Amino acid sequence: MTFRKVIIIVVLILVSCKSSNLETQIGLQELELSKGKFPKQIGYVNDFEEIFTKKEIQFLENLLEYYKTTMNHDIAVITIDSIPKDLEFNQFAIELSDNWKVGSNNNGNGLTVVLSKSLKRIRITTTDRTRELFLSDEFCKKVIDEYMIPEFKNQNYYDGVLLGLNELIKKWT
Repeated sequence: MTFRKVIIIVVLILVSCKSSNLETQIGLQELELSKGKFPKQIGYVNDFEEIFTKKEIQFLENLLEYYKTTMNHDIAVITIDSIPKDLEFNQFAIELSDNWKVGSNNNGNGLTVVLSKSLKRIRITTTDRTRELFLSDEFCKKVIDEYMIPEFKNQNYYDGVLLGLNELIKKWT
């Protein structure tokens, strides 16, 4: 096992054990619209489609908070069951990430995972800086195809997101 893998495993264990004081509105995640067509961001994990358990959301929140604090990289995970009729899914994901300004407070280090179980769509959107320096569109597509979709096909959405985030974080550190 490489040193990098050991570090990632240790970080995941530490993050899972850490109690969080985040004021995430788990269970009360309403689609409050900001600027018309986009839901209001409520945390790192925005499970508007309600596909994760509270425990899964809390683990992901802790992981993403830890990653932002230690690496200064901003990640948002969003599940959504529908999009405005005037937008195609990929464009919606890009505009949502821009609307929320993911990564704008971290020197442009941002990434957004937008997932829809009901629409059977997923998109990883990166800021220009992240894409140019670390995570190419090709790499993000590989993560989706090889790590996320196989789990999604088995209805394991949490596992797919966690595996995908792990690969993205390994490459982004």
